[in-house]
Amino acid sequence: ADGEMPIPTIVIESRTTQANEAPVANTSKDLPSADVIEERTKTWVRRVLVKLKICPFTKSDNRSGQGLSEFSVPTGRISYQYSKAGPSNIPRLMADCWGNILEMVEAGPGGKTGVSSILLSAPLFDKDFSLWSGPVFTMLEAGVGAAGAEPIIGVVCFHPRYATPDGSSWPGFGHMHSVPRLRKWMNEQDPQLSVKLSDDQIAAGGAWQRRTPHAVLNVLRANQLEAAESRRQSPQMYSRNIRVLVAEEEDGGIGIDTLTSDLERERNMS
Repeated sequence: ADGEMPIPTIVIESRTTQANEAPVANTSKDLPSADVIEERTKTWVRRVLVKLKICPFTKSDNRSGQGLSEFSVPTGRISYQYSKAGPSNIPRLMADCWGNILEMVEAGPGGKTGVSSILLSAPLFDKDFSLWSGPVFTMLEAGVGAAGAEPIIGVVCFHPRYATPDGSSWPGFGHMHSVPRLRKWMNEQDPQLSVKLSDDQIAAGGAWQRRTPHAVLNVLRANQLEAAESRRQSPQMYSRNIRVLVAEEEDGGIGIDTLTSDLERERNMS
């Protein structure tokens, strides 16, 4: 009838590749084996999370959740997983991720077979941090919300090219704290070092806590995330991590050059 508002409509178009347009390459046949990918990720866990103590609740490369028993959070196995999905097949990545989440939930949190967390590597996304941290991670987070799974799991973003949010907008849960927040914590907790570090160095200190050999989705149990947040002192922990990672050697730091060479070595392990 006249004067009625039009009904909103979603139009789905099928778009074919034009003659002068290259299709997205699927190079999964050239990817390393699952065993190689797992060893690369385990080596990173040992180097960064365990040896450098970047995560206070991960004491080995096969189990995590240590130090949270007072919150009734048991220590459980780290499940290393692998997806051969690439940017042209994101639904396959989502299926791989949710399949592993289902196995994690069914296994329970503790005991010999219990799973504390998942580290799922997807090497075909290594070259596109914007896609990984934006649309892909947002879809996964939205799926967790749509499934009503927030009381069960949480997701955290890792990538070999991870960049710390600049604070101009909120990137969502599962990302590193913004540069302004990290700077504020450094000013409060480690003022002598803070005056030596530029914003780019602060950003690097945040980013190197999330730079893995491959694009990684980290799935954790929600009660573990809640307990860890209650137990840790975030300002002290992140300030300490920034000092360890990017300060000069005389200030107790590893340094970006060493971090870069270590990560590159891990990425090329065979």
